[in-house]
Amino acid sequence: MTSTAHTHDRPVGDACPYCGWPDRAEPFQVVSRHGTAAGHTVWTRCGCGSLQMRVVDACGMKVASRSRPAAGVTSGGVGCGV
Repeated sequence: MTSTAHTHDRPVGDACPYCGWPDRAEPFQVVSRHGTAAGHTVWTRCGCGSLQMRVVDACGMKVASRSRPAAGVTSGGVGCGV
């Protein structure tokens, strides 16, 4: 997974740098959820297709890692395969 090194003129932790979906909004799709000693790790997929690793603990939620959307994925999150 490739992590975002730039934010496309958005503050870090504010929104997806690829489509603008707010990080604090409900995720487009929850891929998996795993309990940890400190809380939960939640893997989600954004509406643009970006895979995100969210850490949820007593301090709240933060996106710890985010990939670029997969090639061939439209803004609706569905690959066209062309």
